[in-house]
Amino acid sequence: MLPSFYIENFRIFDKLLIKRLSRVNLIVGRNNAGKSAFLEAVLLYVSNASLEVIYDLIQSRQENYDSNFQNNSNLLSLNPVRHFFKGHKIPNLTEPGFTLAIMENTASLNIRAAAFIVEESVDKRTRRKLDREELKSFNLDYFEPDIEIFVVSEQEDATQLLFSQNRGYRDAYREGRFGLGNQRPQNNIQFVSTQGLTDKKAAQLWDAISLKDLETDVINSLQLVEKTIVGLAFIEGDRSSTRDRVPVVKLENQAERVPLKSLGDGVTRVFHIILSLVNAKDGVLLIDEFENGLHWAVQQSVWEIVFQLAETLNVQVFCTTHSRDCIDGFGNIWEKYPQYGAFFRLFIRNQMVFAQEYDIDMFSDSLETDVDVR
Repeated sequence: MLPSFYIENFRIFDKLLIKRLSRVNLIVGRNNAGKSAFLEAVLLYVSNASLEVIYDLIQSRQENYDSNFQNNSNLLSLNPVRHFFKGHKIPNLTEPGFTLAIMENTASLNIRAAAFIVEESVDKRTRRKLDREELKSFNLDYFEPDIEIFVVSEQEDATQLLFSQNRGYRDAYREGRFGLGNQRPQNNIQFVSTQGLTDKKAAQLWDAISLKDLETDVINSLQLVEKTIVGLAFIEGDRSSTRDRVPVVKLENQAERVPLKSLGDGVTRVFHIILSLVNAKDGVLLIDEFENGLHWAVQQSVWEIVFQLAETLNVQVFCTTHSRDCIDGFGNIWEKYPQYGAFFRLFIRNQMVFAQEYDIDMFSDSLETDVDVR
């Protein structure tokens, strides 16, 4: 579990340190204050910059929009991963990239540009990373046949090659070349976006817990919104419109199965949150805009389930919200489980992002004076 978190030169962040994290963490702030970017930073760090995670983040923000990129995939400067860096530009070889760590000046994950020289012997061909002194002897503004430039991730003594000046990001993700071995994250990580899960993803997660005790936890959570739900299953959808299986529920005293989504956004949102939570055992769950579709009256009850299951299943949860009702519900449950919660606000001052952290004692008083949620 992350006890704290440090970000440098990622997205809109210059430097940001959150000194205290806990089991369930809620992040608030006005629009464009960096809440979603903070979740992305955590996701990249705990996944060790998995290419699958990078690809999904690029897709979710539509940062692969530039049609010129497809025609110029040899130009690393046009790779959509550039948007991860402060200023939307991949740094030069002698410049730092972005850093994610538990604390400043500790073991970290660094993403930057690096140059490698290709060395060949009789029986093998290898790449060796150039150090700063060696870079001075090469003119990298011109084509050097024995030099390759990559965006790399570095963690302690390990270096992973992510994107090359000669290959597009889709090819790197699809083929997993360069000896990466990091297509999928090694840790157990679940992410619920503002739009929720796709039916395909939800079906996969449901299959993973089907006929287990965790299935009961999900059904019980659905009953917070619709008390008559007694069962759930995924069935084949109409092949004329989708190949994905769709969720249906059994309602008490009703013979016909009912599509889950016909019961409204609230029950679907609860389903996605708790289903993802029980599948994140011994890992991390990230939820962007926790309150989406949830009526204020059920939010506190959902928070209680999240606190309880997160502790039982050893899951660290990170959530954002725009809702004062969501904050109030979180605060009430945090008071009940003071050792399991953390709360902080992101805000911008002089074009830099800062964080205000709150402990349980100052939470209620501060809420009325300086917590901006929109």
